[in-house]
Amino acid sequence: MTDDEREAFLREANVAVLSTVDSRGRPHAAPVWYLYDDGVFRISTGVGSQKHKNIEANPNISLVIDQRVLPYYAVIIQGTAEIGPAFSDEDGLKLAVRYLGEELGTRYAQTQTADASISLTIKPRKVIVYDPMPGWRKR
Repeated sequence: MTDDEREAFLREANVAVLSTVDSRGRPHAAPVWYLYDDGVFRISTGVGSQKHKNIEANPNISLVIDQRVLPYYAVIIQGTAEIGPAFSDEDGLKLAVRYLGEELGTRYAQTQTADASISLTIKPRKVIVYDPMPGWRKR
């Protein structure tokens, strides 16, 4: 898998799994939607969610974006998450449309309130590519 193919894969609307660790060292993994641009992942989550609490206690994360049909493929990100303000209305709409399509995404975005969410920004420290079937992936 070339770097360009990996970048194209990360720009697709794949559901990722964000892994965090709570203040007692217990792992927590949750599926998330994300925006990806220029090597940076951005995620929206609820204020006070387990992800939010865990990242406040320990910002180290792992993010897995994978293809669960043949040929299997995954990109595993290790890094730290920074907590920031809620997504703008524009980014919230962009995220919803990315995963739900134009009509449903627009309706979904209208139900979201910025005061109930925060953003997480992840800049990878390490990128691991899992490609057990190199050469089988057709794009």
